[in-house]
Amino acid sequence: MTQAGHSETRQSADALLQARAVNSAAHIRVVADTGDGVEHKSVAQTLKRERQLNLLTQLLHSAHDIESIMPELMRLVVDLVEADAGALPLITPDGEKLEFRYTFGVPEALQGLHLPRSSSLAWKIIDERLPALVNGYHRSERALRELVEHDVRAVVGVPVVADGRPIGVLAVYRIGRDEPFTVHDLNILTVIGRQIGLTIERLRHYQAAIQEAERRAALFNASQQIGAILDLPHLYRAIHQAVASLIPCDSFALSLVDPGSERLNTVYSSSDQPDQDNHTLDDAVAQAIAGGQSLCITGGGRDTRLLIVMRRGDRILGVMSVHVRATCVYSASDLEMLDQVATTAAIAIENARLFEDARREADVRTRLYEASQRLGTLFDLNQIYDEIYRATISLVPCDGFLIALKMGEQGPAGVIYCVGRAYSKACADLANRAITNRESLRCDHDECGSSVLVAVMRRGGRVIGAILVRASRPYAYTDADCSALELLGATAAIAINNAHLFAEARRHATIDELTGVWNRRTFFENVRREFQRSQRTLHPLAILMIDVDHFKSVNDTYGHAAGDQVLRGVAERCRNQLRVIDIIGRYGGEEFAVALPETDIHAAGQIAERLRIAVERAPFVTDYGSISLTISVGAAVYHPDDHVTLDAVIDRADRALYIAKRSGRNSVRVWSYPATTVTDG
Repeated sequence: MTQAGHSETRQSADALLQARAVNSAAHIRVVADTGDGVEHKSVAQTLKRERQLNLLTQLLHSAHDIESIMPELMRLVVDLVEADAGALPLITPDGEKLEFRYTFGVPEALQGLHLPRSSSLAWKIIDERLPALVNGYHRSERALRELVEHDVRAVVGVPVVADGRPIGVLAVYRIGRDEPFTVHDLNILTVIGRQIGLTIERLRHYQAAIQEAERRAALFNASQQIGAILDLPHLYRAIHQAVASLIPCDSFALSLVDPGSERLNTVYSSSDQPDQDNHTLDDAVAQAIAGGQSLCITGGGRDTRLLIVMRRGDRILGVMSVHVRATCVYSASDLEMLDQVATTAAIAIENARLFEDARREADVRTRLYEASQRLGTLFDLNQIYDEIYRATISLVPCDGFLIALKMGEQGPAGVIYCVGRAYSKACADLANRAITNRESLRCDHDECGSSVLVAVMRRGGRVIGAILVRASRPYAYTDADCSALELLGATAAIAINNAHLFAEARRHATIDELTGVWNRRTFFENVRREFQRSQRTLHPLAILMIDVDHFKSVNDTYGHAAGDQVLRGVAERCRNQLRVIDIIGRYGGEEFAVALPETDIHAAGQIAERLRIAVERAPFVTDYGSISLTISVGAAVYHPDDHVTLDAVIDRADRALYIAKRSGRNSVRVWSYPATTVTDG
């Protein structure tokens, strides 16, 4: 209000009061107990009052904070009407009590007094918005007991109005003396009451404007801060702090719609007990989401819950939940600013999610590249499976893991590697289903766990198997997880295929293709390692040299194809008589060699005889007819006390074989130790 406006208000008030004093005693209640209300003021007293009024007016017009001027204001009011005490009780926010907040000269027992709504004089002044003068107050039926007990004998009270409604009463008291207040005192106090009301109104508007500016600044700063954060957990805390800086907030929770499952999940809560702080995902949250409108819910006067919907265009991202342990009334300005925070937060969350997705994708690409580099160097299948598992747990949540591979082109898939909680028929069936349907699948049910992701492994256009991962929590996997696992599966399929090719090439390089036993080179490599072990452990090593008797006649009579079948049969029968640790290889042509670890001369002769009998006991069935054959065997044993080389031992076995063949074939000869003689097996 302008200075001219204040002057006009004061002039109008003076004119109205003068009219009421002369013509309308019914509207200005004057209760006179003693005296006729006529005062003879001296010039000095008039000048003093003028000075006091000027001081009071200056104080009111220069005020920027009601709290700072009230002590001096109440003193001036009391002095102005020569009262003993004064008070400015204000109506409490709930409108049900008068609080004696600002006083001067009032007994300490009355300071802070809360006067409930009643038929007392103060409430009547407020309800009727009319001033009152009561001399002989201690005998009035409307007298307040607390004032009478302190010997208050005269009272003047006027309503204080701000923003068109009463906010309190300005009252002055004469204590312990019967000197009455006059109508002039009432008129002055009424004008002062009006000025106090206008000042409080102005200061409230000023404070509201300051608070609004501060809140707008806080909103701007919060928006700037929120918009600059890309880390989601940090962002959630910043959103909470922004809301708490704008409105009362005892606890806060943030629930977002999951982009993959479209389910609402609480991603942040400032409370350790969100259920007790009314942050549960209940019907109220569902109503806010469904209606797209924020909600304010009061809990029987004990608490308030505010749900603010977060939007990004036409899409709802989630809900901010604010809980206050008191009844709060939020203004339109509060809700407007909260909507702005919600919009800013929604944009920031989307940006942070995009950044997180980009960072995660880059991280996934790096991990996939590193895994492909490691897989490219491996040719052992077990090592490849281990590396696939390690790469998988670095990419996606994993409480259980398995690899299933197709057993041939038409055969079913079989689980060949399993870790953790994926070893079940249900999980194996899911992997087989994905392989059969030639496409990855994702499910969230109890068939084999809360969340399961199966990514097929492709080599070219062919599905060779699948990788299955399982997580305990529901909705653990996303489309991005599926894509990452499929890329790993493609790399893994190449590595597995290379391992098979390597194994096949190695088999061709080490295995005699005709008989399926070690070829000559690989046989000697294995035997040399075994010979070195025997030297270290001081255990014996036996060598057998085997020759098929009259094999040339088989080729001449039945043909080389029949001879090949016979050689395969001889190798198979011999292999069936040997232990897993024994080493058998094709020495050349129709000759075979066998190494028997930890076998002495006596056992070597027995094993050689067993081989001879196995070949002799039944004819070999070939495509060209049944063919009966025999073998001759020479044996020699390396003993730790016999300091000879491996070649020397083999030479001894070979000489023993020569003697067996010269002795009529189909026999066993053993090079005895320590004697250098050959004996029958």
